Amino acid sequence: MNDVETGEMRLSSFEFRVMNTAFRRFIVKHFEFSTFVHFLRKNNINLRGKVLVDAGCGSGYDAGLIAQKFEPSRLVAFDIMPEQIRLALRRVLNAEFFVGDMTHLELPDGMADAVFIFGVLHHVPAWRKALEELWRILAVGGVLLVGEPRERFRWSELEDGIRDAGFEMVERRRLYAGYFRCYLWRRGSPPQPGR
Repeated sequence: MNDVETGEMRLSSFEFRVMNTAFRRFIVKHFEFSTFVHFLRKNNINLRGKVLVDAGCGSGYDAGLIAQKFEPSRLVAFDIMPEQIRLALRRVLNAEFFVGDMTHLELPDGMADAVFIFGVLHHVPAWRKALEELWRILAVGGVLLVGEPRERFRWSELEDGIRDAGFEMVERRRLYAGYFRCYLWRRGSPPQPGR
């Protein structure tokens, strides 16, 4: 269902339950997150003690993985659904959780060293605008780690959209028999106007 005010899609009650299961947490930890860690290690990118963002953080599980692995100096995590943020706040992490719209963030330009997205873009109707906003909050040389299912996008459409937002691809890997892809992108030139 769409949120009329923000244009972001909210999870149905079924999707909400599925996203908050032990099985989904297992998959995120052992496949998606471990792929992101592999990308970073392979490319000599050290996020320990940096400013990190979990965009579309859901119940905060992903933020917990990020906090444990990288011990960031600051961890910012947001989601469009207040229900998810209420669950995230129960985790008692050293993180700043808030309800936020990925297409319009009240965060300063260049404040983050890395942004993580765990299967959220396909829920955002204005996903291209969201990517431009994430580019804006990333520091020069910052990285974007994206995991997405082939649910809404053709892979070429997703990759072109991320490039158009001003990112340069560093790595990609197929997961789950090609149904899902993980990416490492670096903040590049400013987004192309009118795209």
